[in-house]
Amino acid sequence: MSEQKGVDDVDLRIQAVNITVDDDFKDHITQALAKLRRYYSGDLITADVILRDEAHGAPNTKSLRISLGVPGTAIFAEEEGENWYTMLHTVTGKLKHQLERNFTNSQNSYRQSS
Repeated sequence: MSEQKGVDDVDLRIQAVNITVDDDFKDHITQALAKLRRYYSGDLITADVILRDEAHGAPNTKSLRISLGVPGTAIFAEEEGENWYTMLHTVTGKLKHQLERNFTNSQNSYRQSS
């Protein structure tokens, strides 16, 4: 299954391999990516989300990968595990860290200070 929609003028593509993703989890993905916009104020062109469930039945057979299309820099994170929500939280944390590390505070001037 592949679905394409937009969030904050970003082309969001969700691909699910060997699984069906319900609307609730798609909404969680959209919300998580919208929160990442606080850490990057430049042009974000695409967000590719790939969810895969291997049929082997071994532990950690699920994987979640997110790639953000940011001009000039590759922003990518992935996680394997058993719980989709936990993996989404971990992957968005990794993406947040990369956005903070790769872009200066001047590009993120509107970001709320902690």
